[in-house]
Amino acid sequence: MTTVTAASNGTSNGEPPNGEPPNGEPWVRLAGQERAGELMQRAAARPVHAYLLVGAKGADLLTAARCFASALVASEPDARTIDLVLKGAHPDVVEFEPELTVITVAQAGEIVSEAWASPIESSSARKVLVILEAERLQLEAENALLKTFEEPPASTVILLVTSAPDDLLDTTRSRCQRIDLAPLNEAAIAAALVAEGRDPEAAALAARLSGGQLGRARGLIGDQRALRAAFVDASMRVDGTGAMAAQLAEQLGAAVRDAIGAVKARNEQELEAFETAATEAGYLPREVIRQRKRMTTRHSRHERMARREAIIEGVTALESVYRDALAGPEAPQRNLDQAPMRVEARAGDRALEACRDARQALERNPNEGLLLERLVLHLPHGFAARPQ
Repeated sequence: MTTVTAASNGTSNGEPPNGEPPNGEPWVRLAGQERAGELMQRAAARPVHAYLLVGAKGADLLTAARCFASALVASEPDARTIDLVLKGAHPDVVEFEPELTVITVAQAGEIVSEAWASPIESSSARKVLVILEAERLQLEAENALLKTFEEPPASTVILLVTSAPDDLLDTTRSRCQRIDLAPLNEAAIAAALVAEGRDPEAAALAARLSGGQLGRARGLIGDQRALRAAFVDASMRVDGTGAMAAQLAEQLGAAVRDAIGAVKARNEQELEAFETAATEAGYLPREVIRQRKRMTTRHSRHERMARREAIIEGVTALESVYRDALAGPEAPQRNLDQAPMRVEARAGDRALEACRDARQALERNPNEGLLLERLVLHLPHGFAARPQ
């Protein structure tokens, strides 16, 4: 396996995910990942059969995969093609993601079938399969795909996208050329957000909480801002009673539903973009039906996964609050918009343990309302924030 690492800690002008790239170029979306963009542009000119795209889990990886895919299916920069790929609506870029928590053997069969299907409209006579969260491939599914990873049809390029490459089989990794995205430093993320027109204080907070991911920072300053606020507020209001726990759990559930509403709206926009493109390009009716079914199935899976990710983001917000409290006032704070809590160390540890339990429970696909209520019941109460 060939590995190329793209590391950039400098600042550059960023662009929000829903913005239009200038001059048909998608790479401006990868603020701070100029080296990765260069590597993918060179690879797109003479691609091999499979790539392993590695980085921290989050929107940055999906954006990078779509940028790369747009370059692979467009023989030269084409604004229409790029726009469709970045919206997930191009018929020759097929995305797969876990069904619930894993990529199943049945999905592996779908991947093989798509690999051998001819491109529909690609100007380069090429199609791209994007396997998101590839580390979640079931062992049987991964084994079933090895031959396809090694020898796909000449017209097909496969992108395995993962934040945990070591969870993949050695035989899978050896069949791919690897490209790494590097975490950005806090200053680079804040500068990119400010360059997009964000408020500097809000940008600084999002950058501090983002874990080095520009895409996550964009979410924290955008769609997931209210979600984080709801979970942080819950930590301030718990009182140890079942009545309050039920009330807060309902409010947190509503915040999660609101976050999913934004995802559903984007999915509807993707489908609408495809319908428009299909009409303009004169797709055959059977291809329209096939693509629409593929997109709606992917959207359903995406919304299920997005619900889980929204809860994880909320749990992460709670963890950051308790870690700030345990670190003390002299340590660098994650939550720049509030003073650290006053909480007994043992109670803070129990709160973090409850957060860990909630994360593990999500993998078992539990009742989300009960999960949130149980989580709130195990959070400490009776503390007050220190004065600013």
